[in-house]
Amino acid sequence: MKVSSVIRKFTVLLALSTLALTVMNCSKKDGDDGTPQAQIVGSWKFTALFVKEGNAAEVDQFPFLVALLPCFKDIVITFNSNGTVTGSVPAACQSDVDDVVGDITSSKYEVSGDQLILTDSDGAKSAIKVSFSGNTMSWNETETTGGVTTTTRIVLTKQ
Repeated sequence: MKVSSVIRKFTVLLALSTLALTVMNCSKKDGDDGTPQAQIVGSWKFTALFVKEGNAAEVDQFPFLVALLPCFKDIVITFNSNGTVTGSVPAACQSDVDDVVGDITSSKYEVSGDQLILTDSDGAKSAIKVSFSGNTMSWNETETTGGVTTTTRIVLTKQ
């Protein structure tokens, strides 16, 4: 199983979302109108990391990740209504996040259809398939390597 690859991808996604430092002043959009753009606004914590390889059962790898890096359960990502992302990363996790993506001075987001598009300070964009159910948001990715399809689903719970 490619656990290190999954953890690396999770950490990259996490870092892109949590290391934002700049908050832009824009007018606040109307309240939650049921659209993905409105649903994402708020603070979120990672609560599950499901991995499914081929025909195998889907397995939650989050307990394994938290066993290796307990501080991951304390990371909070806030999607602001002005299209910026801020985050709270415990000091114990900061170096692990920095090692993967380096210093990101700002991060922006937009939701277009079923895609969450994150843009870092260098203009690099990452698109993640996103869905919502009640107070949870799921980030989904599918990758095929050597004929084996691996599906990763990261679940965040609104705080």
